Amino acid sequence: MFDITSGNRMIQTMDQGLTLASKRQAFIASNLANLDTPGYRTKDFSFEGALKLAIDGQKSPTNLTATHRMHLQGSTSSSLPASTDALKPNAERNDGNDVNLDRENMLLSRTQGAYQNASTFMQVELRKLYLLIREASAH
Repeated sequence: MFDITSGNRMIQTMDQGLTLASKRQAFIASNLANLDTPGYRTKDFSFEGALKLAIDGQKSPTNLTATHRMHLQGSTSSSLPASTDALKPNAERNDGNDVNLDRENMLLSRTQGAYQNASTFMQVELRKLYLLIREASAH
């Protein structure tokens, strides 16, 4: 069976955006849940960096082979990039916890916005495909 969405780069990119936004929301939820846990350290990743890596991964072939010793070796790690956020916690309380409620709420708001944007763009692309299929079946 032919998958009509697999060739659509916009749908693939937005799918990755939705997945990354969900992962970041899970980190934020964990941070908020551990707001009063002594010694807890904030967990985060760079959403923009992870999405850029995902998009770059779409552009290049997945099976690269070094045929010369001077070729650059690509990263095979699927880990998320570290947070480069300027608002990364830099102060901790006396109990060693560094979760900042204002920062986490701001990140949650940004991440929800990114999720909503990706969802909207994906809906637009899927609506286009639906209209094409409907038009083709009418003829």
